[in-house]
Amino acid sequence: MKVLSISTGYPPHRAGGYELQCRDATEHLRAAGHRVRILSGAGPLAASDAAEDVHRKLPRFPVVPSRIDVAACRHAEQRAAAVLAHHLDDFRPDVLCLWRLGELSMSLPARAAATGVPIVGIVGDPWMIDGPQRDPWSRRNGAPPLPESARWLFVSEALRRQITAARRALRHTRVVPPGVDLAAFPYAPAKPWRGRLVYAGRLSPLKGVDIAIDALAHLPDGTTLDIVGDGPPAYVHRLRRTARAAGVARRVRFHGSMPRNRLGATYAAADAVLFPVRWPEPFGLVPLEAMACGTPVAGVAAGGAAGHLRDAETALVVPPENPPALAAAVARLAAGPALRHRLRRSGRRTAELHPAARANQALAAALERVTRR
Repeated sequence: MKVLSISTGYPPHRAGGYELQCRDATEHLRAAGHRVRILSGAGPLAASDAAEDVHRKLPRFPVVPSRIDVAACRHAEQRAAAVLAHHLDDFRPDVLCLWRLGELSMSLPARAAATGVPIVGIVGDPWMIDGPQRDPWSRRNGAPPLPESARWLFVSEALRRQITAARRALRHTRVVPPGVDLAAFPYAPAKPWRGRLVYAGRLSPLKGVDIAIDALAHLPDGTTLDIVGDGPPAYVHRLRRTARAAGVARRVRFHGSMPRNRLGATYAAADAVLFPVRWPEPFGLVPLEAMACGTPVAGVAAGGAAGHLRDAETALVVPPENPPALAAAVARLAAGPALRHRLRRSGRRTAELHPAARANQALAAALERVTRR
């Protein structure tokens, strides 16, 4: 097959869970002999773009516009249409694979469907709901309907319910959870408690990183927090201010993003991974990665993450927006070697139920199926 994949961002410049899933699926398809071209939102080029057939050309709308400049709005829509048309004509794909479109033109699916190219979309966040507000053209003129013939693969049942309640026109949907690369996150030996905590993921208010920092102030002085991930510089600066205000700045270390092999080692070295999200997480891959390594998780079971975060069985579940409760869960782990042992074993078994290979195979099968039709 020739697959044209469209996504707001693509690694290395943007490496959230959605983008990493897109890259993993791309590598899987290429290893199976398929040709894949990536069409991404505009941004800085990477040294690997030419070799990996990545084109960062589509206009992006990262924030909801406070006002709409009609001429700029029309120009951006025309630019998006021209870029898509060029790649459809130049690459002549057998199938279009849609990833995160939340900062792109909402007309792209309808424009592609009008050419007769079949579409499979992987839905890993609520972009179908908030995308029309970010896109000035759709906000001004109304978002075009999503193609009825498209197949949509949701990362969780919770996200499918949320989206279909708002976009009732979706006809062909199923749930395909993403998975963990178990080889990259091996099960680590048990170790005595040393008070090393980790937060991993995108640095965003939705992720509740500040809640993890505030929880640290309720824990013994020897407890530390490693923060792994990237975010807007202004928000990172705000998190550092939060740590200073809480009196824990010397106990918090910011590491930026990490390659997968280093992230696995970081999980394995930690005593617990914190997952203090504020929003209904579409899936929650970080807890599963930590579980694969045998590291207990303390966090919020909201959205899709509730499917694998079960209190006192696979994790310690706490209410959202509650630093003292998060700290209390960490204290329980520190004082309970038997509890840690139980969570380590059940967490690893849970991670083994979600292998990345199965998710990639399901996507490849969906693409092949619509291409044959």
